[in-house]
Amino acid sequence: MNPTAIEGHLKLVLLQWMIIIATAFVFGRLGKKVGQPLAVGEILGGILLGPSALGLIWPADWPVLFPQETQQSLQLLGKLGIILLLFQVGMEFDYSHLRSRSRTVTAVSVLGIVAPFLGGLLIGPWLHENFAPATPKFGFQFFLCIALSISALPIMGRILLEMKLERSPVAVMGISAAAVDDVVGWVLLAIASALVTAKFSGWQLALQIAGIVGFFLLLMNVIGPLLRKLWRQMSAGQHGQMPHSYLALLLIALFTSALITNKLGIFAIFGAFLLGVALHQEASLVKAWREQFSSLVLVAFVPIFFTNTGLNTNVGSLQSPAAWLGCGLVLLMAVAGKLGGCFLGAKLTGLSTREAGCVAALMNTRGLMGLVAINIGLDLGLLTRELFTMLVIMALLTTALCGPMLRWWLPADLKALVPKN
Repeated sequence: MNPTAIEGHLKLVLLQWMIIIATAFVFGRLGKKVGQPLAVGEILGGILLGPSALGLIWPADWPVLFPQETQQSLQLLGKLGIILLLFQVGMEFDYSHLRSRSRTVTAVSVLGIVAPFLGGLLIGPWLHENFAPATPKFGFQFFLCIALSISALPIMGRILLEMKLERSPVAVMGISAAAVDDVVGWVLLAIASALVTAKFSGWQLALQIAGIVGFFLLLMNVIGPLLRKLWRQMSAGQHGQMPHSYLALLLIALFTSALITNKLGIFAIFGAFLLGVALHQEASLVKAWREQFSSLVLVAFVPIFFTNTGLNTNVGSLQSPAAWLGCGLVLLMAVAGKLGGCFLGAKLTGLSTREAGCVAALMNTRGLMGLVAINIGLDLGLLTRELFTMLVIMALLTTALCGPMLRWWLPADLKALVPKN
């Protein structure tokens, strides 16, 4: 590509990026005005930029705004943003909550995975036969169960912070159970990725899993402690600011981790997440990253991922009654499995009906983590466009339901803490 062509390509990508940031900002605030978390509006804004809305009202010229030749550049920026975000999500995981109300957390997290899995097993054969007969049946079924089971810890945290409930008992139990479910979900997604890339070869899969486990142990026992020690040495006297030298070292470790998991046959984002988990004990490092880089990632990069998801989501592809029936079944099993399973787990361990409802409402949200998982399924070739659209609608609606359901179930003493919109 000659310099003039590069400049023209850059101009178009910058224009698209500007539109994406503005759309995410506006729709995020509009969502918050009606009691939704910022992420719901941001996801909806991304979908509206795609063929489901803008492509319908401007069908002849819509591709001019997001032409095919810039798709790879946008996908690259979006994936870079998700790598940085998953690194932060890994660092934000706080396992100390698991020591309190461990019985409730265990019951909620276990039933919050088992019940949606059973729902996925129930509807999976029909969905596969009608919408994805050419995909490997076991791989599709396994992925569907994971997509229905995953929760969205970052979105849950944002909802609780916006509602001033982050320190309440139901918040602690919900966050703890979601942390367990997300870890299990990411492990299962890694296994699903390895299954597909190993072409369902048992021996190849065993080697990949052994490599991933070995790398995680190396991160937890060698690389993580070394990076934390270097942070304490290099940040002394920096007043909580991250030195440039340490940032360079941290980014090298981050990208190396992403490359290693990619080489092991799973997505690069898993390496970023695992490195974050290995560093989560260093509170001052987590705080420095959050204060200096979190806003840039959330405002500039993550909306690109939402928009790319929107560009791949075409509600118009659900043209037949069977397709809308499939969409309804996916939503029903997602809500009934996650909400019902978590509610049952909370009730069985002694929580009141309202407390159990709050925990279940929090666990039911899929948000960004659900969308990441769904995009992985698309990249692996386990989803058709129709199924991808069904799952995106499910992730959006379960996230939108969280705020109203949580307000409905809140006990009176907690309702008093929630600020008015």
